[in-house]
Order: sequence, then structure tokens, then C-alpha cells
Amino acid sequence: MLKKVLKISLTIIIFLVVLIIILLAASLRKVDRQPFKEANYYKETLKNLDKLEKILPPPVGKNLQVGTGKAGITPPVGVPLAGYGARKGAPSKGVHDSLFARAIAVQSGEKTVCLLGLDALIFNPPLARILEDSAKSKFGLDADQILFTATHTHSGPGGWGNGFVEEQFSGQPDSRVPAIFIDSTLVAIGRALKDRKPAQSISGSVDAPDYIRNRLVGDKGETDPAVVYLAFLRDNKIAALFATFSAHATVLSSHNMLFSGDYPGYFEREIESAISGPAIFAAAGLGSQTNRGKGEGFKKAEYIGVGLADSVLAHLQIKDAEPRVTLRYFRLPIKMHDLQVRITQNTRLAPWLAGRIFHINKAYMQVIALDHFVIIGSPGEFSGELALQVKEHARQKGDLVTVTSFNGCYLGYVTPSQYYHLSTYETKLMSWFGPYTGDYFVDIMDRIVDDLDK
Repeated sequence: MLKKVLKISLTIIIFLVVLIIILLAASLRKVDRQPFKEANYYKETLKNLDKLEKILPPPVGKNLQVGTGKAGITPPVGVPLAGYGARKGAPSKGVHDSLFARAIAVQSGEKTVCLLGLDALIFNPPLARILEDSAKSKFGLDADQILFTATHTHSGPGGWGNGFVEEQFSGQPDSRVPAIFIDSTLVAIGRALKDRKPAQSISGSVDAPDYIRNRLVGDKGETDPAVVYLAFLRDNKIAALFATFSAHATVLSSHNMLFSGDYPGYFEREIESAISGPAIFAAAGLGSQTNRGKGEGFKKAEYIGVGLADSVLAHLQIKDAEPRVTLRYFRLPIKMHDLQVRITQNTRLAPWLAGRIFHINKAYMQVIALDHFVIIGSPGEFSGELALQVKEHARQKGDLVTVTSFNGCYLGYVTPSQYYHLSTYETKLMSWFGPYTGDYFVDIMDRIVDDLDK
């Protein structure tokens, strides 16, 4: 009897071991470290870029027209805030400052684009697709005419996500929030298109190193201290401003339960008090970059936001405004490596399993160029250190480039390859496509700059 029991037990153990091995084999893969330039996804993206290069219009300056629009997106109290998993989807308790969707419509000749900015963590990709369809039917705008940006405030509206990962950062879905996002953004776009009038443009960059630090590797890494801006004049007054900066909008901690734009909100309000129209603050290369300043909580947010705004206002030179510009824009489809969500340094989840957790749809880079000022919208939280490389490449060609994050699709963090081995939030948990994604993106962005210069 004992032998029979032992035999049955041994059989069960062997079966379980075999089952575990099969499950592991089906669920895990080795991290792929193939150089990106040898990979098919890189070659396919180059083909896509080559097609776009062949149809880019020549640089011919046309008279500029600009319109602006703004609409509120502050949700009802009780809707969760988005940005920190530590809040666990708890309901908001009030409103510290109102949140908005802003739009700047830029027209040169027959070409028009809309720069969108939301006081929000992100413009969720499924909502971005809905908005694109609505903008096409209401205004005749194609998707490549729309640039999505967000301030990335961690005290903005939640309730917009569907799925395990999305709900960790935005709380339980609330149908009111997507409706507010879509409806208010469409109102802002409509107002901007209707408001178009002859205008002039100014672009520039001012460094603000006192408000940013490297949170990933400290003094061993770099920061991107530049506030890059594009301003528009109408009737000799600044009618709109689009600005980017790389420090995370995380001055307000997870303990804050009031809706707020964080320091970008203070920046926008300070600029708008000095000009005749809206100011869009767009999160730039946020990877590894966070804020620094005096005070705590809202006092610190005010210190940073107002300080950055004052730096920009002091730097603007109205005499340099241009009434004629070449406007070029396109959306470049980006092919990606399959998902490489790591478990250990060299082990990742199988793509089929990772895809059930992380909902990745189409990816692209959005490009808008006004003469030698270029905005490249990145599909994720692009590293500030990588952005420095792209900016330097452009500077050598006489161009001013800014790379924004949250362009309407999301691929997690895009980090430098030299940090891939680090077991941090950015480089492991939120880096989803392997060790060379950052190098791959820099290569493509440099090629975009080169093609625009041709």
C-alpha cells in the first residue's frame, strides 16, 4: 500500500514539474539584445520614413494665421485623480485650480495644424483615436494635423482607463471623464479654427537649470534644462504660446487629493496673465527628469511654475517675429520590437502574455515644423538625456527641436541603453521594448531632422 501511495505521489510530482516547465516555456522568453539596426522593425520604419520624405513639400513660406481656443476639463469632485498608484483610486476631495484643454490652430497657406494641450496625466490612446475621428467629421482635420500633448500633472482627472495597468494609475473607469476630455477638446479646436487671424511667430529657448534634476542617476546623469517655446503675435500682442519643459509634474505628492495642474498650471496661468490668449505647457523629455525648487506642495509648484514663466517672458523678443513660415507636418508610423517586459535582467514575459497586461496599439512619431522650429511628438515618456542628443544634432544644422511626450499613443519609458541594466521603475517596470529602444528613437529623430533640412 505504501509503495502504491509513493508511486502515485511521485507521478503527481513529476506531472507538476513537467507542467511548470511547460508553463514557464510558454510564458517566458530571453531578452533579445539584437542591435536595432539589424532588426526588421528598424528597416520597416526607415521604409516608412523614405515614403514620407518623397512627398514632403518644398520649403515655401506662406502667410501665417493663428487661432486659439480653450475649454474646461475639470471633472466633478469624487472622480479619482490620475498619476499615482499609491492613491489606489481614491475619490478626489476638491478642486485647487481649474483644468483646461487648449488648442492653437496654425495655418500657413492652405496647410493647418492644431497643437493640443491638456492639463492631464496623458491623453489616453483610445480617447485620442475617438477624438481624431470626431475632428475629421466635424472639422475635416486628418490625424496628422493634430499634435497631442499633456502637462503630465499627477493631480489631473482619472477615470479614463480600461484595463489593469490603466486603472492602477487612473482609478476605476468613469464614463463622465472620457466625455469631458473629448467634448471639451473638440470645443477648444472649434474655437481655435474659427478664431484664425493673420499672425507672426517667434521661437526660442531659455535654460532654467535651477528647476530640474536627474532622478535616475543623480549627478552622474544629465538634465535637459531648456524651456523651448513657440509664440504667436497678433496685432503686436502675444496671442498664444506653446512651451515645453522636461521636469516631471510631480511636485504634488500622492497625498494631494485636490485637482490641480501642478507647476505647469502655475506656468500657464502666469503666462496667460501677461498675454492675450492661452498658453500650452507640454511635457517634453520626462525620462529621468524631475523638478526641484523651494518650499513644499503648492508653494513649491508656484515657485517653479512662475519662475519658468518669468524666464520665458523675459526672453521673448517680439522684434524677431516672422509673418511668413513654411509649415510641414506628418505622422511617421513606427514599427516596434515585440514586447520585452522583463522579469529578471535576461528574462521577459512572452509577448502574448505581456500583451494581455500592457495594451499597446499603433505607434507613431508626430512631426510639425515651422521653418527651422521642429516639434517631434514621441509615443511615450522620452528620456531627457536622449532629447539632448536629438537637440544637439538639430542645432548643428541650424534647427531648434523639442521632443514632447504623450503624443496620443503610449509605449512606456524610452530610456538610454546604458541604464537598461538598472532595476528601477523607469528602466525595468516601465521599459517595455528592450535595451535599444532609446537609441532606435534617437536615430529615427535625427533622420527626421535631416529629411526636413533636405
